[in-house]
Amino acid sequence: MTARIPEDARRRAAWLREQVTAADHAYYVLDRPTLADSEYDALYRELVALEGRHPGLRDAGSPTQRVPGQVAEGFAPVPHPVPMVSLENVMSAEEFREWVASTDRFLKSESARRYSIEPKIDGVSLELDYEEGVLVRAATRGDGMVGEDVTANARTLRSIPLRLRGTELPRRLVVRGEAYIRKPDFEALNRRLEEEGEEPFANPRNCCAGSLRQLDPAIPASRPLRFVAYAVALVEGVAWATQERLLAGLAALGLPTSHETTFATGADEVARHWASLAERRDALAYEIDGVVVKEDDMALRERLGLRNRSPRWAVAWKFPPRQARTRVERVVWTVGRTGVVTPSADLAPVPLAGVTVSRATLHNADEIARLGLLEGDPVLIERAGDVIPKVLRVLEEQRNGRERPVEVPSDCPECRTALVRAEGKVALRCPSLACPAQAVRALIHFASRLGADIRGLGEKQADLLWRRGLVKDPADLFRLEAAQLEPLERFGAKSAANLVAQVDAARRLPLDRLLFARGIPEVGERAARVLARAFGTLERLAAATREELLELDEVGEVLAEQVVAWFARPHNRDMLARMAACGVAPTRVEAPRGGAFAGLTVVLTGTLE
Repeated sequence: MTARIPEDARRRAAWLREQVTAADHAYYVLDRPTLADSEYDALYRELVALEGRHPGLRDAGSPTQRVPGQVAEGFAPVPHPVPMVSLENVMSAEEFREWVASTDRFLKSESARRYSIEPKIDGVSLELDYEEGVLVRAATRGDGMVGEDVTANARTLRSIPLRLRGTELPRRLVVRGEAYIRKPDFEALNRRLEEEGEEPFANPRNCCAGSLRQLDPAIPASRPLRFVAYAVALVEGVAWATQERLLAGLAALGLPTSHETTFATGADEVARHWASLAERRDALAYEIDGVVVKEDDMALRERLGLRNRSPRWAVAWKFPPRQARTRVERVVWTVGRTGVVTPSADLAPVPLAGVTVSRATLHNADEIARLGLLEGDPVLIERAGDVIPKVLRVLEEQRNGRERPVEVPSDCPECRTALVRAEGKVALRCPSLACPAQAVRALIHFASRLGADIRGLGEKQADLLWRRGLVKDPADLFRLEAAQLEPLERFGAKSAANLVAQVDAARRLPLDRLLFARGIPEVGERAARVLARAFGTLERLAAATREELLELDEVGEVLAEQVVAWFARPHNRDMLARMAACGVAPTRVEAPRGGAFAGLTVVLTGTLE
């Protein structure tokens, strides 16, 4: 029989929850702490003790329930109620004005409209689902249609309310926003990791993305992740007529919104706000790479609707890439999973856009010749999209005479096989199927998130398994046993068992995921889905002719030839046969059925823009 909870204990627990939740909101959302750390800790400990004495006091909305004590088995798929589409980008004032003009033409109106201007925080998209005011689910973006259930991890972010505030709550609210890490918090985290002998993170976004996809919620709980809300995918019981009212409504419910959001009328005023934020971007506590401009009026958004992959009523106006000057210390050549040998520049380390850059891509030998690059050259670099370092040009006027010509290799830097360059192509390629670099990178690609999604098989683990002779290609993964892994460095009983379990789950991958994972040239995520839906089984696709492939709307000459050639190679057929012998049986990917226009003939008249 459940023990009766004294009324004074109920009242005290309710008061403690209110105090702790309010302090979390003030600290993590408003950036205005109301309690000293010692006061907060005393209240929190008292609440934990009270709920320990009376377990019936615990509920999902209590701040003590943020850090679950068990490790999740994996991430369940979560279909989004509305697809999480991407935004169109513009890179200049001219492109932005053309976007405004295109919406004017669509609406058949030239009157100046009101826009919200929101900082485009460089983080990770996150969707929160509240029912009757209580957080019941959190999901990543995934492929835009289906995300991953990361509820246990999201509950550890103290800026995310477990229970919404206020008396008039939406029956259901699906809110979208960005998980991110502030620059000073990121620097402090990296210092701690280095002191503990661990590898620091490259940038805040990588840290944030990796933290949200940890199976153990204690890991994201130990990292300084925050959340900011900026949109609603679904709401029941409440209506907001404008973006300004929506953001104010979310803030009133206890959800954090950006303090940098402003509103403006007309393109000129938006441009002034964009320029102001661009000047202040380095002074902000978090990384941004532009602004998101949205139609403020929700009724106008309904009229504007969506394009194929992006809303017509919003646009991301990006900032110019950041640039820096440094020196190329040497050019190194690396072998990719398809055998392409790519040059990169090892740089004298230089701070750029919040990270220290020490390497930049050079693409191919033709690009080196175009730049006129020598080893030792002073160069101007930028991070395209504030992510990928790139050499813009050589600063020839700053050369000191000690520069050296770049040697283009004739043999593979990994296996010493003579490199080949197909007629009309710029890439150097290693043709050897026994090249270790290709084999290891093929394993890493097979295990990637969009492929087999085998967590725990990263670059170092794949290299180790290949060097020990345990895995030479993806088919060998399905023969692994935990006993083979346990004695190896980087493995123990638990990590070995986890990897074997992850591999076992990959035996029933959807066919499109298996095709992407195999790394067939020209077959990316979209092409894999098209092929899987058209042919249904691996056997039918393997037997497809070039002509049959070309009958598909989205398949061209190059893709068809690559698919036919890949399945014709004995090495690949043998590998697929060995995978089948190990129980790898990809599941069918059905083509979309039904819909509002299923079975109907639609006739359009008039003019389409």
